[in-house]
Amino acid sequence: MKITGSRIPYNYRTIRITQSRIAKGLLAVPVSLIDYFPKNKTRVYVTFGESHQLNPKNYTPYESSSRECRIGGMREFYQKFQIKDGDEIVIQILDDKKYRILPENKFEYLVDGLENDLDKSKDENEAILKLAKISDATNTNSKETILGEYFRLSKIKVEKRKYKLSRERNAKESVSPLTRKILTEIYEGKCQLTGFGFQMKNGKAYFEIHHISPELGDHLKNILVVCPNIHAQFTYANVQEYFDEDRWLRKVKFNNEEYAVYHIIDRIPKKFEKEIHYL
Repeated sequence: MKITGSRIPYNYRTIRITQSRIAKGLLAVPVSLIDYFPKNKTRVYVTFGESHQLNPKNYTPYESSSRECRIGGMREFYQKFQIKDGDEIVIQILDDKKYRILPENKFEYLVDGLENDLDKSKDENEAILKLAKISDATNTNSKETILGEYFRLSKIKVEKRKYKLSRERNAKESVSPLTRKILTEIYEGKCQLTGFGFQMKNGKAYFEIHHISPELGDHLKNILVVCPNIHAQFTYANVQEYFDEDRWLRKVKFNNEEYAVYHIIDRIPKKFEKEIHYL
């Protein structure tokens, strides 16, 4: 097995395919993955590509005359996706005896498309539905998906707005539905400087959004989840801000009272990994 960096903000596994298995129309499971497969001869159920249809396939365990785990009936899959020697296919363990496989290039294309669609969410309910689609495609839970998308958005280049910002000094600041949904899930309404938060009568967490530099817009490095008191101090107090080399705000002083700034990015891996399993 070899571990390399993942281009998308999710960890995943691939199997590198050989011509001999393509010719035989079977998928051989590398020894490094056999713990995820049955120990006895049985049927397993596989979905191909974006489909959710479960296809029963004959499965041969490692403890057999072939001395390798095998999933039969793969010829149609190889032909449909034009799999050739050396290609990698993504394999996801969905449940007991249930798996999803798809070519790596199709997997990356699928995730890219879902993320582009996610970025166009018109409201939080739409963002929730689109995040669920990414969770399904990447075989991750909702928390992992939120963190993955936060990581992706944080890596976008910080650019100044292309228009002149006109805003009253005390006006409420807003962000896109997607950004607000992600911030709500990650910080749960707790102020990034004080940890304070409360629930409104409707049961939702109350928080306000502060733009550190209004001209830099809604980039995640430029916005903070804050309580009303802290938000007011950003507006009216004498403020000193201290940034790290990656442009994350790390410390703030209001009239010489110092606060550390908590960022979830510190709890997300600096990179995501792809496991390549060889036959």
